[in-house]
Amino acid sequence: MRHRWATPVVISLATLFLTGCVMESKYNSMLQQQESLEASLRAEINADQVKIEQLENGIRVRLSDALLYRSGSVELHENGRAALDKVTGQLADMAAQGNQIDVAGNTDDTPIGPALAGRYRTNWELAAERATVVVRYLQERGVDPTKLEAISNGQYHPVAPNDSAAGRAQNRRTDLLIRPH
Repeated sequence: MRHRWATPVVISLATLFLTGCVMESKYNSMLQQQESLEASLRAEINADQVKIEQLENGIRVRLSDALLYRSGSVELHENGRAALDKVTGQLADMAAQGNQIDVAGNTDDTPIGPALAGRYRTNWELAAERATVVVRYLQERGVDPTKLEAISNGQYHPVAPNDSAAGRAQNRRTDLLIRPH
């Protein structure tokens, strides 16, 4: 009778061990990918235009609005294209390894200005277009489109109070959320 009970316990412990190894392996891989992204974007990080952080479920690359877009525009600024070009190969590799890349557009709570008011009624729509522009750019440079998703947070996920110019600037951003899938 003991023998019949011992086998399932051993299998269960082995399964737990292997699951833990796989989780640790994914974590270590994400950590290496984060370090690689940081090395590629060192100048932008030092200029406080990019922040990269390890999350419980992946990596967040936070790109400032000022890096990516000219004021009142949804077109990528040449500095934004250059920054994305530095990591496009890495993002393509991450997507090829099965990672999902969510591109989340965010705005402050200031109403749309006259330059964009004719095309976008709300910050939600503006953030959606900016996220879509980044997704399209990454796709055109070889990132698997089945691993890309554009998300609009509009003004609804601020990282700072909108009561100062500095706070509003922090809220105008695009986040790349890279997570194992």
